[in-house]
Amino acid sequence: MKRQGQVSRKKKRKRKGRSRMGYVLRVRLASFFTGAASASFLGLYILYKDYKVAHESIAQQVKSLHEPLDRRISALESLKQAGTSQHVESTK
Repeated sequence: MKRQGQVSRKKKRKRKGRSRMGYVLRVRLASFFTGAASASFLGLYILYKDYKVAHESIAQQVKSLHEPLDRRISALESLKQAGTSQHVESTK
């Protein structure tokens, strides 16, 4: 009878070892996925900030090109209005 008791104790020890190994594996996997999620969040945040900086830079470049063009268009329109008003006065 002692033999059966000893066998069952050995089986219990093996089962405890397996469940402990499963626990360690779960902890390692949870730690890995937590780290992966944190790294992903940080990476996306850095990309978002980089996108905002690039967008602002491009917007500033377009604005610097747009302002001189607006001045030229305004000057041409004023010349056209002056020429049109002189033409209207000469026909009257």
